[in-house]
Amino acid sequence: MKNSKLKIILDGTVLAMAAENNLARTGIFFVIKNLCDSLLLRDDINLKIITSVEMKDKMSSFYSNHPYKDCLDLQDVAFGQEKLNFIMPFHPASHDIYKISNSNIFQIIYDFSFHFCPELKDGNIKFEKSILRSLNSKSHALCISKKTRNDLLSISDIEPRKVGVFYPGLRDDLISDREKKIDKKDFSVKKFLKIPEDSKYVLCLSTLEPRKNLETSLKIFENLISKFKLKKLYLVLTGAKGWGKSEEFIKMLPYEIRKKIILTGYVDDKIVYSLYKSCLCFLYPSFYEGFGLPPLESMARGTPVVISDRGSLPEIFGSVTKVFDPYDINGMSSIISYWYENPEKKNLESQKLKNFAKSFSWKKSTKEIIDFINKF
Repeated sequence: MKNSKLKIILDGTVLAMAAENNLARTGIFFVIKNLCDSLLLRDDINLKIITSVEMKDKMSSFYSNHPYKDCLDLQDVAFGQEKLNFIMPFHPASHDIYKISNSNIFQIIYDFSFHFCPELKDGNIKFEKSILRSLNSKSHALCISKKTRNDLLSISDIEPRKVGVFYPGLRDDLISDREKKIDKKDFSVKKFLKIPEDSKYVLCLSTLEPRKNLETSLKIFENLISKFKLKKLYLVLTGAKGWGKSEEFIKMLPYEIRKKIILTGYVDDKIVYSLYKSCLCFLYPSFYEGFGLPPLESMARGTPVVISDRGSLPEIFGSVTKVFDPYDINGMSSIISYWYENPEKKNLESQKLKNFAKSFSWKKSTKEIIDFINKF
């Protein structure tokens, strides 16, 4: 009798890295974790997670009371005998995986920022090239936007029919009743940030690295204070330190501007939820994005976003919000000033943004992935 369950083996390297280091819990980690959680909810999927021996031990310990632990047991997998579908959610597949007969490899691809973003031309392009080199006749690609798919097809020889698209879903805890429980807790965002209760703040959330265009965010904030005279406004930069010269940009600002910039570093998810909801708006003038989870999360909390017109951002968000050239300091400053001076308009915008964000679910994303896998 034919086994009706689809056999999926997912590379768990990123899950293992995040198990031992909170700073590894970036957007890509949450994409992978939510995908795994969603796959486990389906009764037509047999999910296994593969990783190195060392990382397997770490995952087994960290996820000792989680279904992931059972997924690490590969004893019942008949490699080479039964049809297997390998999902590589970040790192490229190894040669050993390609040697396994009766299998397909599905590489999730996020973006090719170093290939297509002129501002990043001097950055480390090696990882993107390693992904391209790994693609062969057994490869399939799952891109997180149409933009990423088009970019891939323009720089590789992979067959278009073997390249699918799925939009990542929104984390369930951002749209469920859990958010109400978080909001009722005795937590004050203003006290956490150590800013006056009658102040407002613009939020930037990401790993602090050049792609996020922090220099423009700082210039916008300086413009809002100096030109637009928004004296009660603060800038909150949340996220782990990445690579580049972020801190040098801040040091070059006048003291009156610097003292109103709050660097929180990495913070717990529950605090992030509150930061999203309580901010004036979310500023994201990124030079390039394959999708853009932080703007979506901000919208889920009912907060307006100010974003660039680069990468996939217009594709994903252009129907619900205006997009700007990443160097349009005056344009982005003007819209932020508008939200500052017209809080009632912001409130009217809130429900529209929440409804839009709810259309991005991991149940839908996983169905798109499984439907694509079932074609091969």
